[in-house]
Amino acid sequence: MVIPGPGNMNSTVDVFTWVNTITSSWFFPGIIVATYIIILVKMQYNSNNTASKSFAAASFMMMIVAVLARVMDFVSTGFMSIFIILTALGAVWMHIENAG
Repeated sequence: MVIPGPGNMNSTVDVFTWVNTITSSWFFPGIIVATYIIILVKMQYNSNNTASKSFAAASFMMMIVAVLARVMDFVSTGFMSIFIILTALGAVWMHIENAG
């Protein structure tokens, strides 16, 4: 795959590929983790959600984004798997909290 330079970009995907390449593939994981933290904190302090609901919801939203980023080859499979595991843990935590 030829990585386009800054003057040879024909689509948004080319721009994102170039940015991810010059940042040694840290751009999208960084954006996803930062967004995850923002959503988690916002949900925790802006509503009457419990910690488990906030954790599960933020994990689920970022899992969807990570899967889409993986399909476009912007993040690794391991990184995507972390958010799948976090979503599963959040669902279990939420279930245990609701059952008790």
